[in-house]
Amino acid sequence: MKTAAKDIMNFDLTSVLEDDLVQDAIHVLYSHNLQGIPVLDEDWNLVGFLSESDVLKAAVPTYLEVLARSSFLEDEEDLLLSRFRSFGNKKVGDFMNRNPIFVEPETSLMAVADLMIRKSVKRLPVVENGKLAGMISREAFCEFLMDESVSRGAEQG
Repeated sequence: MKTAAKDIMNFDLTSVLEDDLVQDAIHVLYSHNLQGIPVLDEDWNLVGFLSESDVLKAAVPTYLEVLARSSFLEDEEDLLLSRFRSFGNKKVGDFMNRNPIFVEPETSLMAVADLMIRKSVKRLPVVENGKLAGMISREAFCEFLMDESVSRGAEQG
């Protein structure tokens, strides 16, 4: 029997809603030691993904914003922090990736590995009938490979 995404996914469904505040989503990210989190609607349908990169992109001022300031290098840290504070009270839906990469439970391990590498994904949602069913982390994937390598090596030895 071939191993599929459902065989290595984690059933921790830590997620946020698209109407949650960004500051609350950031708190969930860091309190669970995550680099990204699925965004769901009220019916548990996956509607997006919010990553640390999305947060940083929203906080960092654009080139034009920096140029528009009279002393553009003196207080860049203040600008960064004020932008971060201001978007913290906005909704996750305004900053999330609306086209999240995901797999279905029957997706092959090779397809999972390909997506994680090609798209630089650290956490991959597993979705069944539109609803979040689990997550696959790079760590869990590598752990599975190590365990399988050891157990198959023992069988052959």
